[in-house]
Amino acid sequence: MQAPHHRKIELQSPADLSYLYTNIVSLSRQKLDLHFPPPASAVADPTSTQNHNQDPDNDPMKSRVRTLVDDFIHKTFLTAAPSISINGLSPAESFKNSSSSSSSNADGTDDVAGPISFLHAREAVEYEPYDTALAARVAALYAQLESLTTTVAQLRRDAPGRAAGAYAEALREVMLEEDEDWGEEEGGEGEEQGDVSMPDAGEGEVGEGGDTAQLRCQGRRGREGQSKEDFTLHVPYGSTEGTKRRWIEGGVEEVYANVLKTLVRLQDGDGDVQAGGDEVEGDSGLAATVGKVERARRAAEVVEHL
Repeated sequence: MQAPHHRKIELQSPADLSYLYTNIVSLSRQKLDLHFPPPASAVADPTSTQNHNQDPDNDPMKSRVRTLVDDFIHKTFLTAAPSISINGLSPAESFKNSSSSSSSNADGTDDVAGPISFLHAREAVEYEPYDTALAARVAALYAQLESLTTTVAQLRRDAPGRAAGAYAEALREVMLEEDEDWGEEEGGEGEEQGDVSMPDAGEGEVGEGGDTAQLRCQGRRGREGQSKEDFTLHVPYGSTEGTKRRWIEGGVEEVYANVLKTLVRLQDGDGDVQAGGDEVEGDSGLAATVGKVERARRAAEVVEHL
């Protein structure tokens, strides 16, 4: 019984086969670097001329493994070559036909390509036809870029000066307004505030003359009077409301007279205290009894509370 026939692997160009071969070799290199890392000197300074001149893989085991892997890949592609079809031709014939020129030896016979030479086929460089519309668009975009660059440069040169001038003008206006307000305040100091004459509803609205200016000035003074801080000194006048009222109303002399009368009474004196509080008539001798001493102590407490 005849063995079944299998179709060949069809490719479009030799570059497809070269692409597959290059990717497999690159993956094998990555696996080798993973299991056999390069030396630390090559990793630390990969741009060094000395590292480029020397072999980065000084490990003999890694070199041997790489050689074996490359041989295996070559053998695999060489074995699979009869089962590959490139535009109906074998890989070797397709590569030979796609070459721009074939080399000849000294005897004049054609040099047959090696069994793996088709794996290193290079892709041909293709150029698109010149597109005038695309070139015009690129030129327009470059012109727009130049215009925007010029605008940005001009703004960098002029914008700071204009911004500084606008800020200075605004600051000057604010200072003038504050000077005018300060002049009005100084002119109004020392003058008594009179009643503001408000016109009746039937006499019409207030005009833009002196009445409006006077109202505005008085309103400003009222706001300033409200905003002034209170520097009044608050002093305690005593623990009772009557004592506080005497201090406020000016009856301090009466307070002292009452204190002196209390002291004289505690001393068993019968005299009266004069208005000035300078002279006391009557008995002024202090008793030596314990009760009088206690009364004197209580009198001192009363005076302290006052």
